[in-house]
Amino acid sequence: MTKIKAVIFDMDGVISDTQKLHASVEEKLLKKYGIELNSDEITEKYAGVPDKEFFEKIFKDYKVSVDVEKIINEKWKEMINIAKNNIFPIPGIIELVKQLKENRFKLAVASSSPHNFIELVLSELKLEGKFDVIVSAEDVKFGKPNPEIFLLASKNLSVDPSECVVIEDGINGIIAAKRAGMKCILLTRENKDQHLADLVISSFKELSVEKIKNL
Repeated sequence: MTKIKAVIFDMDGVISDTQKLHASVEEKLLKKYGIELNSDEITEKYAGVPDKEFFEKIFKDYKVSVDVEKIINEKWKEMINIAKNNIFPIPGIIELVKQLKENRFKLAVASSSPHNFIELVLSELKLEGKFDVIVSAEDVKFGKPNPEIFLLASKNLSVDPSECVVIEDGINGIIAAKRAGMKCILLTRENKDQHLADLVISSFKELSVEKIKNL
């Protein structure tokens, strides 16, 4: 059995509750252009998809002509505005990171958010310096469900993909992890068929170092 040596975390919705900030800001932005998509639907279908891909797809589907780069800038201006003092950890994540560090796992963040936002979140949660590697959508050509971001994280960790576990909250991230040849854990509050994941949990209370080792 392959020994698990590294854990790669998605950030928004896994480390921090910031996925709801993304979805809320995106919902308001889209509404300005007559596109009605609620934040729950945005999270379910598009969590982990890079901004450019997300907005290009939505505006194309709804046949709305816009400057996507301008929309992305608008989104991040608002995100930084509302994020300060409004970032909270997913329950159990701080303890899990501590336990994994104590058990000498290599740790990475692989997030579709830009580096400055990842750093802001980790700083607010007092998790700076806890991760060996941080990879952002800015570092790769293709976003999830393409496996590129996870493969880059494992390369930078100097760990084979088969020795990595990914923790995700979105189906695009799970698909990307499987395509990368990695084990994956889905953190979800939904009661849906998640056969792609190696383990499905509804909270970090259900996860232990032993469970990760035995995947």
